[in-house]
Amino acid sequence: MAKLGDMLVAEGLITPEQLEDALQTQKASGSFLGDVLVQKRLVTDQQLADVLVRQTGSPAIDLFSVKLDPTLAKLVPLESARRYRLVPVKQIAKVIHLAMVNPQDDAAIDAIGFSTGCVIKTLVTTSQALEAAWERLYGPRPAASELRAKAFSGAAPATKAEGRKPPKQLPSVKALDVVIQESVDQIATPEGKKDEPEDAEVIDLEARSDESPVIRLVNALLLKAVQMRASDLHLEPQESSIRVRFRIDGVMVPVADFPAHTKQAVVSRIKILSRMDIAERRIPQDGRIKMRLTESQALDFRVNVLPSVHGEKVVMRILGQGQIAESVDALGLVGRNLEAMKEAIRNPFGMVLVTGPTGSGKTTTLYTLLRALNQGDVNILTAEDPVEYHLAGITQVNVRPAIGFSFDVALRAFLRQDPDVILVGEIRDFETAAIATKAALTGHLVLSTLHTNDCASTVVRLVDMGIEPYLVASAVKLVVAQRLLRRICKDCREEQSLDQAEQEDLTQSSIAMIEHLWRGRGCDKCSGIGYHGRTPVYEVMPVKSKEMKRVITEGGTEIQVSQVARREGCRSLRDEALRLVNDGTTSLEEALEIIMAE
Repeated sequence: MAKLGDMLVAEGLITPEQLEDALQTQKASGSFLGDVLVQKRLVTDQQLADVLVRQTGSPAIDLFSVKLDPTLAKLVPLESARRYRLVPVKQIAKVIHLAMVNPQDDAAIDAIGFSTGCVIKTLVTTSQALEAAWERLYGPRPAASELRAKAFSGAAPATKAEGRKPPKQLPSVKALDVVIQESVDQIATPEGKKDEPEDAEVIDLEARSDESPVIRLVNALLLKAVQMRASDLHLEPQESSIRVRFRIDGVMVPVADFPAHTKQAVVSRIKILSRMDIAERRIPQDGRIKMRLTESQALDFRVNVLPSVHGEKVVMRILGQGQIAESVDALGLVGRNLEAMKEAIRNPFGMVLVTGPTGSGKTTTLYTLLRALNQGDVNILTAEDPVEYHLAGITQVNVRPAIGFSFDVALRAFLRQDPDVILVGEIRDFETAAIATKAALTGHLVLSTLHTNDCASTVVRLVDMGIEPYLVASAVKLVVAQRLLRRICKDCREEQSLDQAEQEDLTQSSIAMIEHLWRGRGCDKCSGIGYHGRTPVYEVMPVKSKEMKRVITEGGTEIQVSQVARREGCRSLRDEALRLVNDGTTSLEEALEIIMAE
């Protein structure tokens, strides 16, 4: 199905620049793209409806002339109709026809289908027609003053029974909505205060000419790391200098060397920013910095200082640099792997585990799944150390082991918060594993990570932690092992042949699977490296067949679990890495570590 914005551009209703501006507004507000375009007066209600008819195949309906069935007002109440921007038009047996401004709103369709128990058929209408239809079906909307008077009037219906007080009438939901909104509007915002994260001091990243050289130097380094897409910044003291390196696409890249006399000044500045003790140089310290890039964009830096022979080494992890995929389809999964992932997150309960070494993209994968699950009728809680991405509509919690607020403590609290989906940053110990397993078996979808090498070793690791094998077999729905490989630069990619040294590193079976080889020559776009960005490699193992559950329940070894997975069609990391080599996404040199590991 073509995208709505692309169709509007193709039909000449908006320009590509207008579409890009509307998409930025949509991302910030979470609104329907069509609403944004109408609000910006780039298209009319009717033009939007005409394009939606062609895009979705749902027929249009003229609500001004159609007769509405008044009995449907009880089946679909006004609150639901306004929330999802729809109106029920007619019901035939177990099928309800809904007129909608956005007929692709799956959350609305699912909610109405669930509450009514009916199959939903969608029709396309305009916002103006919808407002008029609400008034015809549900009656005119009361004025604010009338609702407020009803909410707090002491009037009660008269009664003829002597000596009995009339029953107290509770205000209606509509009346209370008006009172709530008016109360919110009357609460003043304190001057000069902004909603910043707890314990965060937001530092302006601009290096002004009137500031000291060390401030300008540190600010410039941080900004350069962000612009070069670095995930980590390393300041490494040497005997006669301080070396600066960035980790870009998983590889350490030398950036600069500063004279030795700058070491203490630079480290002290970073300690001040991250609220560390600048006088303490004997023990490691941890801190955080929040840096403002623009008026609307800020990044978190997780800072660690480690004493060494030649001074203190500083490593700064830049949080939030990775890009969360727009949907599960954009993760890079293909075929059976993609279907298995979609099926797993459709489960109302169970555990989805993502495994791999540090820096393999596990958090980005989990947050993409959260984005797909983040609907208005789903309660999502996350426990992380630390929170790397901020998503609207989700309750995110930073665990603090130093004060006793660990993952297992957070999980226990979560279970009293009526969650539908729980994300646990990492399962590290028996207590966390036990509570996560219990949650997965009692009606919650649990997403988490483990530090293991592949899918088979993940389920065995849970058993080693002390979880009963039969509980692991019942709770776990899907295991994903992943790695990140550097992506060949598209601007300088060229085909090559397999040389003798590479043949010696490979088995005959691997050589037989290689059809094409590519490499990056190096250009201005990739700074002469030959790579630009990274791509994930996945091994996906569903835990749903009787054979798989049996081998786990019987305490099977990694080899036994892996053999069952292969028989059921699970492709290994090696197989997927070779697929990416063949299609020119990555090079053989980059994939060798995965290929040789098996």
